[in-house]
Amino acid sequence: MRSRIVTVVLVIASSVTLAACASDGPDQPGSVEWRNIELDLPDGWYRFEETDTRLSISNEPIGVDADDVDPDADVVAMFLTHEPATMPDDWRDFAEQQEATLETDDQLILGEDIPATRLVFSYESDGTPTREMIVMIPSRQVVILAQPVPGPADEDAPEVFLEHLDTFMEVLDSVELGAPVVE
Repeated sequence: MRSRIVTVVLVIASSVTLAACASDGPDQPGSVEWRNIELDLPDGWYRFEETDTRLSISNEPIGVDADDVDPDADVVAMFLTHEPATMPDDWRDFAEQQEATLETDDQLILGEDIPATRLVFSYESDGTPTREMIVMIPSRQVVILAQPVPGPADEDAPEVFLEHLDTFMEVLDSVELGAPVVE
């Protein structure tokens, strides 16, 4: 299981460099639907990747038109992935293996009545400090990762995460869940 989680994290992290786009500009106010999950896209955010197993959104045009990225902007993203076997303890174990500081471990209710588990942790990844939030929705087999996307020399990712935490939480608060997708 550990190798699967590490693989998922690496795939998610590497996806920010992909040019696979589902949109050629910012999706303007409205909602995005994926796997019977509807969420509000913050103003100016981009849906830059969408497949049957992943939805990726960001505040800068990652993968859409990288030439338009503001080099002085704080880049943050949220990744929704279909993870049939993942459970909260898998991510707690991952945080422990990364020697992360677990800052938040609590329960959320998404939509009307769907339980979810939220973990916020900080750690170093290849010498770069970071902070991220993982939200697991076991009944929908979905994991949501919210994180800063630091450049190679950025050292302020933990602070960037905190600056954008309200936006991440607004996206989570907007989530409406339909019936689970049957595969």
